[in-house]
Amino acid sequence: MMLNLNKNKISLVLFLTIIMFASRGSHFLTEFSVPDASLIIFLTLGIFCPSFILFTLFFILGTLIDFGTPAFDLTKASYLTDGYWGLIPAYYLMFVCGQLIKSKNLLNNINLFVMILLGSTTLAFIISTNTYYMFSGHFGNPSLLESILQGWNYYPGYLIPNIIYGLIFYGIYKLNIKKYFLKLI
Repeated sequence: MMLNLNKNKISLVLFLTIIMFASRGSHFLTEFSVPDASLIIFLTLGIFCPSFILFTLFFILGTLIDFGTPAFDLTKASYLTDGYWGLIPAYYLMFVCGQLIKSKNLLNNINLFVMILLGSTTLAFIISTNTYYMFSGHFGNPSLLESILQGWNYYPGYLIPNIIYGLIFYGIYKLNIKKYFLKLI
């Protein structure tokens, strides 16, 4: 899709950029630590700014933050392996689910929104965690089943913040700011 940005979409993109910086990179830019909001950022882009160009630019931004983080803390370089590239399909899944939410007008139904949020976050977890376990080189050469079994220990810590972010997004959308969001669509 074309990159069609009006003033409201530019504001949203700038806001999402700030959230990306504040929640990524092991928080070298912040005094406090908040969970990574990247999944919800890509979901939001899919809903309100469904441009593949923006998807690509936000993935590049996240990658620059991730690869820049070791300059501040070398202990954070261990996740920058071949398994890192599993984030591309995980984030794209969220982006496409955002497009689905928009195309089917599912923001008007919290039950369907939460089901898609839960399902897409779970699939993104499976993709990103298993590509890390299988291709990072930190775990030998695990089978798919072994990587799934090891990775599930991290599922609650992955799922809960993303569900909370998704519900915050939904709450903001449903409140007075809904009028602002409708201008984005």
